[in-house]
Amino acid sequence: MIELTIQPRVQREKWSLYWRESMATKTEVLDAITLKNIDEKTTKVSSVLETIAKQIGWQPRSELLRLEGFEEPWERCIFGGRECRDEDTLQDCGIVKSSTLTTVRKVLVAEGWKIRTGDDDDSETDEEDF
Repeated sequence: MIELTIQPRVQREKWSLYWRESMATKTEVLDAITLKNIDEKTTKVSSVLETIAKQIGWQPRSELLRLEGFEEPWERCIFGGRECRDEDTLQDCGIVKSSTLTTVRKVLVAEGWKIRTGDDDDSETDEEDF
């Protein structure tokens, strides 16, 4: 059993509805979270990400709405400069003693114009929305 210190991050992507790609990125550093009594041999990375999302109050990944063109994963877990795959156990990622992990959750902020028929509501995000 090990103790994990998680350094959560929120990566806000200003997502262009026209170009269908990220136009700008801001990353927020959140307070560290400690998880105790974690079995590194059986605990999967996806389980750690789900636990962190619940503690912070984020929606589950399965409920997030993808904007057109966004194909990347919603969350990433990084240990020792390497990205850990969701299906791997902590031990598979080289985590065999108490360690620090960095998790990143992406949040999309829609930017630009989308033509709609039947109404005159044009939309553009302000800098305050980002």
